[in-house]
Amino acid sequence: MWAVVKDKFDSDDINSHRDHVLEWMKELWNKWRGQLHAKYVKGKPIQEALKNMPKEVEKKQWEWLVTEHFTSKGFQVRSNRNAINRAKLKMLHHIGSKPIREIIYQKGGKYGNSSDLATSFYETRKKNNTLIDSETIEKHAQIQELVESESSLSSIEIVEKCFGPQSSSHVFGFEGGVKARDLKGGASSKA
Repeated sequence: MWAVVKDKFDSDDINSHRDHVLEWMKELWNKWRGQLHAKYVKGKPIQEALKNMPKEVEKKQWEWLVTEHFTSKGFQVRSNRNAINRAKLKMLHHIGSKPIREIIYQKGGKYGNSSDLATSFYETRKKNNTLIDSETIEKHAQIQELVESESSLSSIEIVEKCFGPQSSSHVFGFEGGVKARDLKGGASSKA
């Protein structure tokens, strides 16, 4: 897979992005399999799921996915846990499939000026140009106040003041692939 990426894209420092690109490819692959599960398998008997095969998947691969992966005990445990966690989510974004990094890019990132956290928070949670629920409005106001009053704070410091310590694998308001260590001085290209 890395050979295909190197063949398609030309960059002097492409090898320095290898781990990040492969991690992103893995994430896309897992999301795609999750979409297959939701559309063709979830809530259906195994025999029906096997018959309801997507066109872009080979029969042998589909049979393995349904019988060995989607019905495995580990997958079922993760699926149920994730469904419970999704039901607890607050302050959902309203940008559909558009990546958060695209919003950041459009709001100044393409010129080397990354947008402040308050702008990206607002842009990803607005619906018809307004924030919807009171908790989202309060968090936006808190972020704006921190950005204005303590302009020297980095994005990760603002996120941690507003939302608490961030896990090692995810930072609120940033997309998959950006980790807390990246924003605290790690891999600057990701930050």
